Amino acid sequence: MSSVRTPKQQRGIETRKQIIKAAFKLFAEKGIHGTNSTEIAQKAGISIGSFYSYFKNKKVLLLEMLEGYVEEHYKMVWRKLDGFNLDELDRDKINAIIASVFEAYDIAPEFHRQTHALRYSDLDIKRIYDRERVRQVDQIQYLIEKNINHLVHIKDPHIAAMVIHNAVENVAHTAKFMGSDIEEGRLVGGLADMISGFLLGDSGSAG
Repeated sequence: MSSVRTPKQQRGIETRKQIIKAAFKLFAEKGIHGTNSTEIAQKAGISIGSFYSYFKNKKVLLLEMLEGYVEEHYKMVWRKLDGFNLDELDRDKINAIIASVFEAYDIAPEFHRQTHALRYSDLDIKRIYDRERVRQVDQIQYLIEKNINHLVHIKDPHIAAMVIHNAVENVAHTAKFMGSDIEEGRLVGGLADMISGFLLGDSGSAG
């Protein structure tokens, strides 16, 4: 078997993208465990030998896909921060961030659901999700610390960030992966009310 190469020319880059695109489709249709490298190569329109020149095996491909996915998910969640005055946190800003979390779950919901379940049995996948969890909590903690002088109820920003992350993640997971009879906007609004009350008290604003 030839060594794995990192494509530098446009054709090789496009082939790599085609492999990843094909894998996303097959994983959604047949499941990660129900899909093999040969099927991915066929779906991408390449030979199995060509597949192995880009990826050592399906597991390596899966981990690269997951790395790319969590990065895209993170950017989607926090994409509105550039337009915020970060040291003037209020309910509307909290609501906007939570809405972005729910939108981020729509990037590749079936891939997220399957890989999130695999973190209990695959240490490599667990490491990626654990690292991403730390990054998300750190970002929430950063926002809290930017407003700490106004958040009179918050004594431990890290614990507060963990609590907020867990609350939003659990509600979003339930809504997106298990289904909910409650309209999504109401869930987002309820979380925003709860978190703004927790952080800001009765004022609804850190200003």
